[in-house]
Amino acid sequence: MPCPLFLPASPLAGFTDFHGGECAAQPGALIPLDTLRRCCNTGYARATCEHAAQSDADAFRFLIKSNRDGVVGVAWSIERDHHPVAVGTFLVTSPFGVEGPLERQARACAAAYFRQNHT
Repeated sequence: MPCPLFLPASPLAGFTDFHGGECAAQPGALIPLDTLRRCCNTGYARATCEHAAQSDADAFRFLIKSNRDGVVGVAWSIERDHHPVAVGTFLVTSPFGVEGPLERQARACAAAYFRQNHT
């Protein structure tokens, strides 16, 4: 879920790492499946998405750092031109919450980790 404007909702049927959701720049608008796959879930979409072209960042990246007693540590990086411009970590205790794209994507990353490693 790397586009910095993407608000992931749920995994797309038939895909393990691609999510449906909405764009923070246009909440509630339907995003075509091809755009979800090419832009929203992969980032670096400045040339193909008018909303991404206006963002300060090109992509978010995530890495699971830890899993202790149901609390998942997720490291994040915000990239521009393939270079990190900000980094940090989140402790995810629940897959739910109302927050911005970075937090929602970190929660989705943790949820994907659990689906892949605890099913």
